[in-house]
Amino acid sequence: MAKKKKDAYIDPQQKELRELIELKKLQQQAAEHPEEVREELTKEEKIVPKTFKEKWNNYWYHYKGATWGTVIVVVLISWMIKDIFFGPEYDLTVTSATKYALSALNSELTEDLTAYAEDYNGDGKTDITFDEIMVSFSADDENTDMQTNAINMQKLMAVFAGGEDLLFIMDQDAYDYICGDEEGIFVDLSEVFPNIDIIEGDKLILNETSLGQKTYMNVLDEDIFLCVRDIGGTVNNDEESNSDLENSLDYVENLLREEYPDQFPAEE
Repeated sequence: MAKKKKDAYIDPQQKELRELIELKKLQQQAAEHPEEVREELTKEEKIVPKTFKEKWNNYWYHYKGATWGTVIVVVLISWMIKDIFFGPEYDLTVTSATKYALSALNSELTEDLTAYAEDYNGDGKTDITFDEIMVSFSADDENTDMQTNAINMQKLMAVFAGGEDLLFIMDQDAYDYICGDEEGIFVDLSEVFPNIDIIEGDKLILNETSLGQKTYMNVLDEDIFLCVRDIGGTVNNDEESNSDLENSLDYVENLLREEYPDQFPAEE
């Protein structure tokens, strides 16, 4: 009892000396038996999260990256499923291949293009998809990113080789790139719609049309034209392809009806 009372009032210097002695002993023990010290240091008490917040914080700390990766994959898969199984069934596809950003000149270009389509697939709605491919074939075009341009060239040829898209808006460079030395790639519109001054062979010149003016094609120094892919060549000449061709030509007629109402009276 007297010893405890004495320790309670121990001199601070003596207490510091004792602690120093104990520290020296521990250092000596560590030097003589390092394996025992390591074993003691590794015996840490395992912290087990108990509350929901602690468990969530622990999970998020260890699996944040994996969780974000899983979320992104699920979103992409959901988007693909929605697009494939629940997306709209388009009546037509219009592909543009020019050096101009037509959709930037006319933010409502898809809606304006849709105005000439009809409910060809019978789903009660009229929807088209507009696929814009900006591509330049001029080596002097300093505003063109060469890598992006090369990718778009490949995309254009892939779309054309696929044979599903029949309506193309092009400039002369893109037309020459696609056709090369071949003839008959596109339908001769002058035979289908004779005596129309904005039709030159297989080209329907859009610049001065209502559609062209909405997209400022009328201020360009070169012609921008609409062509219809012939179903010969790589396109399958089957019932579906023939139906697509008929719908595409009907689309052209609807466009011409707006420009020449006397020659193309409205259907009853």
